[in-house]
Amino acid sequence: MASIEIHPADPSYPAPLWALVTESEAAPPTLYLRGALPTSPGVAIVGTRAASDEALRFARELAASLGAAGFSIWSGGARGVDAAAHEGALAARAPTVVVSGGGHAHPYPREHAALFDRVVAAGGALLSRVPDDTPPMPALFLQRNVVLAALTVATVVVEAGIESGARSTAAAARRLGRHLCAVPRAPWDPRGIGCALELVAGARAVTRATDVIDVLGGPAPPPGRRPRARRAPRTSPSAAATLPLPDAAFAARPDVPTEGGALPAALTAEERAVFSALGARPAHVDEVCEKTGLPPRLAVEALLTLTLQAVVVEGPAGLFRRALR
Repeated sequence: MASIEIHPADPSYPAPLWALVTESEAAPPTLYLRGALPTSPGVAIVGTRAASDEALRFARELAASLGAAGFSIWSGGARGVDAAAHEGALAARAPTVVVSGGGHAHPYPREHAALFDRVVAAGGALLSRVPDDTPPMPALFLQRNVVLAALTVATVVVEAGIESGARSTAAAARRLGRHLCAVPRAPWDPRGIGCALELVAGARAVTRATDVIDVLGGPAPPPGRRPRARRAPRTSPSAAATLPLPDAAFAARPDVPTEGGALPAALTAEERAVFSALGARPAHVDEVCEKTGLPPRLAVEALLTLTLQAVVVEGPAGLFRRALR
């Protein structure tokens, strides 16, 4: 079955993709569609291919619950979390969309071809930005992730390592002003360090479907009515780090020393380096990494430890500074 081409001039073209003109796109891409795009607001559920059993179960249950609440479920069709999200939506008889990193004549991974057929047969869709005969390539997956974020109202990162492709979807969601959520994991667990970084950068913590529904302002409205989702801020972490923020946005700690004061004795070298990199001006974790030379995983661990010890205070948008006297 050949895909339907949807051009930017077509009345059926998804309006949110016009936002890509202000991102990395010279023009909104032509889309290639099999099936039917849902009219209900979509939530992207993404994560690592090498997911834990717990993450797979959570992704399926989250997709099923959000589908029952009236949302369509979008993902990339990959192994792991993506496939679990599509399966959860199908189990709940909710529409689901696979945004592919190649042409539809080259299903990737190959073993998911039957899953993709089930998605279309159940009333969902396969969507790509390249013609059917285009084989999957790494660069196309990054472009796929931008489309996935643009066409949904929220992205949920279930489980992701530090270099997981799911984080590029999260970055696109943040740039495009979409809601961004992540499932908390222990910061020393390499399977979840990407989620920890997204939470530090300001993502909303999610432990159940109602957390996502709350972010979106309630269950999805009936077809034909506009969603009640609150608008997310359109600032990236790097941009947010340069914005003047009132001191009231941070919780002052009267029992903690100011800059130059004594530190707890039992701190690691990394924790001391991170503290030295911070001052009264709020700084994002990316800036801390640049100043200290630490990899993100170690910087996040140090920031969490210093925050728990009330030496550092976390403010909005994943910004940190030293606590006040």
